[in-house]
Amino acid sequence: MPKSQTVPCKINELCILADDIIKVMLRIPPNTNFNFIPGQYIDLISPSGTKRSYSIANNVTNNIIELHVKKVKNGSFSAYWFENAKIDDLLRLHGPHGTFFLREDTKENIIFLATGTGIAPIKAILESIDISSMKNIESVNIIWGGRNKCDLYLDHFDKKININYIPVLSKPSSDWKGKIGYVQNI
Repeated sequence: MPKSQTVPCKINELCILADDIIKVMLRIPPNTNFNFIPGQYIDLISPSGTKRSYSIANNVTNNIIELHVKKVKNGSFSAYWFENAKIDDLLRLHGPHGTFFLREDTKENIIFLATGTGIAPIKAILESIDISSMKNIESVNIIWGGRNKCDLYLDHFDKKININYIPVLSKPSSDWKGKIGYVQNI
C-alpha cells in the first residue's frame, strides 16, 4: 500500500464535463514520489484551508492526478472550483487513502455500481487493467446511474477490455430508451 503524504500540486487543466461536473487535472512536482493505486482517493486542501476528499479518476501517469468534482449548492470548495480556480493555482493534497481497488487475485465476474462522480475511481481502475491480468476475469460490468442523461457525463470507457455498460436513470426524459430506476435495483 502506498504511504500517505502531503505534497504540493498545481492545477494543470480545468474542463467542464457537465453543468455541475468539472474535471480537474493536478500536476505534482516531478521530483515528488507520489504513488497511488487506481481506485484510491486524496484529500485536497484549498488555498483557504478547506479540505475535501476526491476520488482519483486516472491510472498512475506522469505525476498527473485527475479528479471529477460535482458542484454542491453552497459548497465552499464548489465555489472555488466553479468560480475562482485558475490554471497554476497552488494547492496541497494528502493521500492516497482508501482500499477500493482491484485485487491481484480477483476472479470471475466484476460488477461495479456507481452514481454521479462515483464513476471516477471505477474509471481509474478500468484504465489500469491489463488484458494479460484478465485471465481469471470472465466479465466486467458497470451499472452507472444518474437522475437525467446529463448526469452520465462520460461518453465512453477504455475499450482495451470487454465491458458490459448499463446506464440507468431515475428521472429520465420521455425519449430515454435505457434502464429506469436505481443502480442497486438493476
